[in-house]
Amino acid sequence: MTEETSNAEQLIGVLINKMESMDSNLMLLKAENDALKRLVNNPQRLLRKMGLVSVNTPFTEDLLNDPFRGDMELESGTILKSQPKVGSMSNEDIHSMSWEEIHEIAQNAKGATQ
Repeated sequence: MTEETSNAEQLIGVLINKMESMDSNLMLLKAENDALKRLVNNPQRLLRKMGLVSVNTPFTEDLLNDPFRGDMELESGTILKSQPKVGSMSNEDIHSMSWEEIHEIAQNAKGATQ
C-alpha cells in the first residue's frame, strides 16, 4: 500500500508541476497579447517598430501656389470645383465638347475670379 501511495504522490507532484508550468506559459502569452494590443492600438508605435519615421516636409519657398490644392487658403485666383456655366452642363455635354471649348470655359472662369 505504501508503494501505491508513493506512486500516487509522485503522480500528483508531476501533475502539479505540469499545471504550474502551463499556468506560467499562459501568463506569458497574456503578457505578449497585451503588448501586441498596445502596439496595434497605437499606429505610430507600430510604424516606429517597422523602422519608419514620420517627417513633415515644409512647402518649398519658391513654388507658386497651385489653385487646385485643397490645403491652400482661398485667394482670388483659386479655381473652384463648380463654376456657374459648367455646373449647369451634363456629363454628355462636357464629353461632347472640343478642347477649344473647354479652354474657353477655363479662361472665362479664370477671368471671372480675377
